[in-house]
Amino acid sequence: MTPGQYILVVDDDDDFRSALCEVLAQAGYPVEQAASGEEALLRLESETPGIVLLDLKMPGIDGWGVIERMRAEPRWAAIPVLILSAYGYEWEAELLGVQGYIPKADVKLDGILARVKTVAGDPPLRH
Repeated sequence: MTPGQYILVVDDDDDFRSALCEVLAQAGYPVEQAASGEEALLRLESETPGIVLLDLKMPGIDGWGVIERMRAEPRWAAIPVLILSAYGYEWEAELLGVQGYIPKADVKLDGILARVKTVAGDPPLRH
């Protein structure tokens, strides 16, 4: 992740999304939220994130739809994506061309933070 970029957390579960954003922010990462696939695409249009943490099962445009649109848009195609979902499997992440799959049920928020650091690097330095 380069300076000035943020992590976009996309999940329709308000409690999970808020808790994850709090953990990421406390670790020093700039974070933005989206409660739906539609909202995520609007955020992508306005400012490009450094990484997207994406739930798969959401009403309206689901995670698969967001990934499909991201990969079809040259400005977004190279943005790293980590799937965070209670549904789906690791092999699906490989098929989707994303950087990993994190099952919500099996991983604590600190574990998600560790995976984010692996993909995004350390948080940007604050001045």
